Amino acid sequence: MPCRVVLVTGLRAAVLTGKGYSSDGSEKFWTVTGDNVSAMAFCDVDQDGRNELLVGSDDFDVRIFVGEDVIAEVPEADQFVALAAVVGPRFGYALVNGTIGLYDRLERVWRVKSKHSVCAIASYDLDGDGLPELISGWSNGRMEVRRADTGEVVYRDHLSCPVAAILRADYRNDGMEQVVVCGVEGEVRGYLPLDLEVAPGVAAEVDFSEQQAAVAELAQRKQELMYELASYSNMRQQARDTPTDRGSLIPSDTRVDSYIAINKEAASCDLVLRTSNDSSVIRGVVVFGEQIFDEESLFVYPKNPDTSLAVPLKPLKDVSVVLMIKVLVGGRTATMFHVFELEIELPKFALYAAVDKGAFPEPASSVTFSVSERIPRLCAWVESRFNLKATTAGRNDTLEAYFLCLRDKAPLGIKAVPVAGQVQVTLRTDSLDTAGELVGDLAAYLGLTDLSSTADFPAAMKAFGEVLNAVDEHNITRLRMNADMADASNAAKQLIIKAEDARILADMKAMRKYYRQLADLNRDLIVEHDKRATNHVALLESLREVNQMIQRAARLRVGASKAKVVTACRAAIKNNNMAALFRIIREGDGPV
Repeated sequence: MPCRVVLVTGLRAAVLTGKGYSSDGSEKFWTVTGDNVSAMAFCDVDQDGRNELLVGSDDFDVRIFVGEDVIAEVPEADQFVALAAVVGPRFGYALVNGTIGLYDRLERVWRVKSKHSVCAIASYDLDGDGLPELISGWSNGRMEVRRADTGEVVYRDHLSCPVAAILRADYRNDGMEQVVVCGVEGEVRGYLPLDLEVAPGVAAEVDFSEQQAAVAELAQRKQELMYELASYSNMRQQARDTPTDRGSLIPSDTRVDSYIAINKEAASCDLVLRTSNDSSVIRGVVVFGEQIFDEESLFVYPKNPDTSLAVPLKPLKDVSVVLMIKVLVGGRTATMFHVFELEIELPKFALYAAVDKGAFPEPASSVTFSVSERIPRLCAWVESRFNLKATTAGRNDTLEAYFLCLRDKAPLGIKAVPVAGQVQVTLRTDSLDTAGELVGDLAAYLGLTDLSSTADFPAAMKAFGEVLNAVDEHNITRLRMNADMADASNAAKQLIIKAEDARILADMKAMRKYYRQLADLNRDLIVEHDKRATNHVALLESLREVNQMIQRAARLRVGASKAKVVTACRAAIKNNNMAALFRIIREGDGPV
């Protein structure tokens, strides 16, 4: 019998792991992800002829695995609901916030967002053009079929209840796959691809349905155009009624400048907009940015319009985002405005304010590594990621930069010095997550495929030791309670047998005594079960923290060095060698 590997994830038992099992139940695969796993799919993203494992997690990232190694990570704006391979290196995704979209390799091709929640996605060639489309099911019962290349809707249908799942299967056993859409109330609908060989009546029904959808779409477009035309007519009429009012006009050479500035008092980085002359003021701003705002957009309307406006930005995560901006500019008494469209890139670490050396206590933790690069290249990285002008200092042409994270007031230090023909980089921060973000971003900027490092995080390692002790305690408690439960279960079986024997012998007094004892024992078993459940939850939470520590330690390295850390940590945990585990996290690799 051939070995068939099936990937499974637990609700809380394997919240940070992906496991693979063969047909006989033996474990063939084990790896660690960044957070709770919420979606998985197979897709040949790198087009090497072999499928990679796509894993979407609650930290808004989809990770691409080859074996146990993460070869790429793609950040998104919310938690993942589903992933689905479409064709070749293309795969679709769905998010909790109602967004669906499609990636070609690591580049997003398109995305759309709805006020409704997406429930399921799948791929299928429903229009018969030879290319699969992305099919989505929604909480309002809507089913949509969109082209993979443009996201254009080619077919839609409505169920009477929210969609529960979308499947591909030969449901009718006629040798042809159908798309089966299931509703939460039991409604099931099947769809065949549009084919010239389909019966004329069915083809006519499909054509009529498509015509109805096209007519509805054209009617909506007509209504939008009529509204736009009426708006232009009103504007023209107002211009005729007030021919001498030139308040709505602005100088032809007016421009809007934009830049990012740190606001330490408000603990934010401000998007500053300024017009090029005093006669033009900013009446409003619309800013679009993923992972920056709750609804991905923000409208700011100043009470007292001026030539400049600062829009506070407080990203919850360190992400690099291109902000799309629409600025409404007009005269001070104008009723109509000119719209300026701008784009500006928000640096990944824009919420870090530059400070002088010694302004804050230096972090006790650090990660150190060496790269074959020049100091000016590292300065360029600091300038592009932290939105400041980096400078070199000292006789040996060293780089020193100090920052304060306005999000949590955590200090950060970056130092680079030439050592033995290479540049030794030291990142001082007490946060393992921040250190991992910095190492990964710098490696991507420099194009590094392999990077080892030495990590020194005494506070984090002390807390990790306490977690490992908690795991041992919970395991000991679990084994003891299992033994007690087994003894109590055997006692319950004996009482049941004795009570039944007493019933057969018509000894009602003894039977009642045994059943009273059995009821007391049953209450004790229920109490013990609650204790076991509480201990089990605590054990899983501790194991979750262990897995997170392994992932954080791995993110301090890149490429093969990163994979070695995961493998070595697994081996150390399996052998219960805590000393080796601490050494691996600190040094990156070592004998177990």
